[in-house]
Amino acid sequence: MPMRNARPFVVEALGSVLAEKRVPIEMIVVDDGSTDGSRSAVDSVGDKRIRLVEGPRNGIAEAFNAGLAASRGAIVMRCDADDVYPPERIPQQVAWLQANREFGAICGAFAAMNARGGSRLPFDMPSEPGEISDELRSGVTRTHFCTFAVRSGVLREIGGARSFFVVGEDLDLQLRLGESCRVWYAPELAYVYRLHDASITHSMRTPEREFYEQQARSFQIQRQRFGVDDLERGAPPEFISDDKARAGSASKHMQDVLIAGTWSAYRDGRRVLALRNAAHAALAQPKSWAGWRNLLVLVLKLPLPAGAGKSGSKPTR
Repeated sequence: MPMRNARPFVVEALGSVLAEKRVPIEMIVVDDGSTDGSRSAVDSVGDKRIRLVEGPRNGIAEAFNAGLAASRGAIVMRCDADDVYPPERIPQQVAWLQANREFGAICGAFAAMNARGGSRLPFDMPSEPGEISDELRSGVTRTHFCTFAVRSGVLREIGGARSFFVVGEDLDLQLRLGESCRVWYAPELAYVYRLHDASITHSMRTPEREFYEQQARSFQIQRQRFGVDDLERGAPPEFISDDKARAGSASKHMQDVLIAGTWSAYRDGRRVLALRNAAHAALAQPKSWAGWRNLLVLVLKLPLPAGAGKSGSKPTR
């Protein structure tokens, strides 16, 4: 668990992991320079399975690697300090890897929640299990890296995360895992991440985030063509800053997620859920026309209740 100034959320995050009592686990918290009392919050949990280690204070990738270096387990999972694990995730993934030794990793579905932990919304993801190794090798990622359970030997063999990535290190990890081992996808919910403006996703300007995500995919194409990428050659590209660019807000991200969830539910015939998602999307950014337009289009598409619009019908005796 990489942590930096996560005091409002870290106790809940730890509780969601440490609720697991059947599988022997160690919870390594990498404090990467917190100044808000996060360390005290971790200490207050009082669980002997927690090990608090100092982070290198050089970005999320190196914080992850510090946790990997300190870990002693055969299987590694990551949970960010503002997110949560659903019940049963750990034993299910551990049991699957123990039963399928030919695979190096398993991943699952994920959902989003707002800053207060409400409005949980699963993403529209495949409902069938299956191997996704070829999918990853083709540059397609369907899920969040924090849904992964990975054999520690595999992670160490590929060198963990790469510190070049200020953000997007998890995308780069997924792609490189697909090149180094077989990966299985199970459709069960494995992670819930929190959308809030203090997270690195929303505190970083959009062009910078897109740059690193694109580079992860460009590096993969280079490895496939030449056997090595520019980062491995010691010639990484440089991000050119745009001072006018702004970070994307968590409320806008949540609205986008809810709009997508509206039409996923509509296609599945879950009209009540579709209506609820559309209403929440509108309220996520009430001054934005996009949410209200989405709600209006849905209402126009929904069929009228039985008997609605009929006139002149006789009263029931």
